Amino acid sequence: MRFHLLVVCLVHFVYYTHANNQEFVHLTRGFYQESNGLKPSCQSKIYCESEFLHDVQMSKIYPDSKTFVDKKLKSTESEILRKYKTLKDSYNGNVPPNDQLTKFVDEYLEDGDELEEWSPPDFTETPSITNRIRDKNYKQWSLGLNRVWKTLARKVKDDVKEHPDKYSLIWTPNGFAIPGGRFRELYYWDTYWIVNGMLLCDMTSTARGVIDNILYLVKLFGFMPNGARVYYLNRSQPPMVTLMVASYYKATNDFDYVKKVMPVLDSEFKFWSENRMVTFEKNGKSYTMARFYAPSRGPRPESYREDYETAEHFKTEEEKNDFYVKIKSGAETGWDFSSRWFITSNGSDRGVLSDIHTPHIVPVDLNSILHANALLLSTWYSKMGDTNKAQKYYTIATNLLNSIQEVMWRPDLGAWFDWDIMNNKSREYFFVSNVVPLWTESYNMPKKSVASAVLGYLRDQHIIEPDYSVNFNGTPTSLYASSQQWDFPNAWPPLQAFIIQGLDKTQQKLAQQVAQKLAEVWLRSNYKGFAEKSMMFEKYDVLASGETGGGGEYTPQTGFGWTNGVVFEFLNRWGDTVSNGTNDVRSQGYSHYTPVHRNLGT
Repeated sequence: MRFHLLVVCLVHFVYYTHANNQEFVHLTRGFYQESNGLKPSCQSKIYCESEFLHDVQMSKIYPDSKTFVDKKLKSTESEILRKYKTLKDSYNGNVPPNDQLTKFVDEYLEDGDELEEWSPPDFTETPSITNRIRDKNYKQWSLGLNRVWKTLARKVKDDVKEHPDKYSLIWTPNGFAIPGGRFRELYYWDTYWIVNGMLLCDMTSTARGVIDNILYLVKLFGFMPNGARVYYLNRSQPPMVTLMVASYYKATNDFDYVKKVMPVLDSEFKFWSENRMVTFEKNGKSYTMARFYAPSRGPRPESYREDYETAEHFKTEEEKNDFYVKIKSGAETGWDFSSRWFITSNGSDRGVLSDIHTPHIVPVDLNSILHANALLLSTWYSKMGDTNKAQKYYTIATNLLNSIQEVMWRPDLGAWFDWDIMNNKSREYFFVSNVVPLWTESYNMPKKSVASAVLGYLRDQHIIEPDYSVNFNGTPTSLYASSQQWDFPNAWPPLQAFIIQGLDKTQQKLAQQVAQKLAEVWLRSNYKGFAEKSMMFEKYDVLASGETGGGGEYTPQTGFGWTNGVVFEFLNRWGDTVSNGTNDVRSQGYSHYTPVHRNLGT
């Protein structure tokens, strides 16, 4: 574990040296410190920062930059770097030709093969959820999706634990489900919906083991990385592990488990509160809220070439490292990437990737999730009899709730909006995140009035029509076709959960009817794709029922963990009433819908 201990020390140094300076807003060129004040993405030279990494990634011998950094080292890192210097010197310091570079990589690295197939011990062919599904097609579909858990189930080989310096993968103790496609490791926010799907499929012990993997990494690093790779140690993802524990507790009523893991949940919340908070003013009042912020130098190793080429737009090393911090912060959001994080010179979101300004945006969803986390921790500490910590987290939750209400809620528009601290204004563009407070119940207004306001907002944005019919095959992430994968016409499973379950939680009849309609549309699109292609996708095209979404940095992926989990959640809620049927909205007269970029209030 020597290598991992070095990584732990580095990560704590990187993040906690920044912690002392978190309650500030430097909207100047020194916002992220100078490049020589930033640390590399991780300790490893080969996986995170070296001439060798640069030369391989820029050579394009691997179309996907992730391929190289997922490889296993055959020799020690120092020996490989020394041998590579000798090779490069033989070409007068120039990068070797691609055939020689490929030969060198094949000699000193190999495909990782770090995972072994694993059969979850509590897997059952006929989980109880199938008894709650009326439609025969959906019942068969649910049985097929249940079997996908076995297809995605993996365990990290013992060799990774014994030789951690040879791998970019970080060892975890329990089996888990990979998301699918190119994603062959444990990820953070994906896992929330994977855990929920497992619980609904009666895989209680497996779900607990998956949660324990996340908690193991939090204990190891002080936070949960984006994923279980050393090159992801520069950032986290939306903090969902407390909500995972809540799902497990709801399914099992096992409060002893909650008590056992509370110190780890407490430490993760501390990480976010010490390293991701920013203080700003609105209308003369000071607020401290959370934002995504991942300070380290250099490109993302798993997307090295893409980041490097985008950074060539900038002139100085300081500007380039500034961009690298912003792009990593964008990856920390889970929305990598979206016009949601773009701020152009005129303050709009109609930009390109080089316009990314993630740390300058205070996000609705992050603050809502942290509010929900704080409220859960307060409730659980109270149940444990720890009144001091219960009051501490209740105060945190109350402060976040008030800030969400005062900074983000727009009664004139009927939704919550991200706050731009560069331009001191609301980001008045449609994103599904604008309604996440419904899902986390982060509001202190009457449910009836909130539900009515949000339905009005969705009508104004043409997500639903005046008669409450549904306009798309799923709710699009945004209404701006930017070419990024977290924008129109793509729809993502977790965002469907946010909007649909959020509306349902208001317990208002009309909102619940709209939630069911949206769920029916999503289920039919997912079912159609599965029936025709035997695949579940990472994301879907709202204009083409059953078809995968596109755009972004990599080809469409199949599998898919969180997609399956959300389907199980919807079938659990509405399986006794929904049925399969024709539901391509293009056949209903919406095929010529043109996405508009709406800047409300201007």
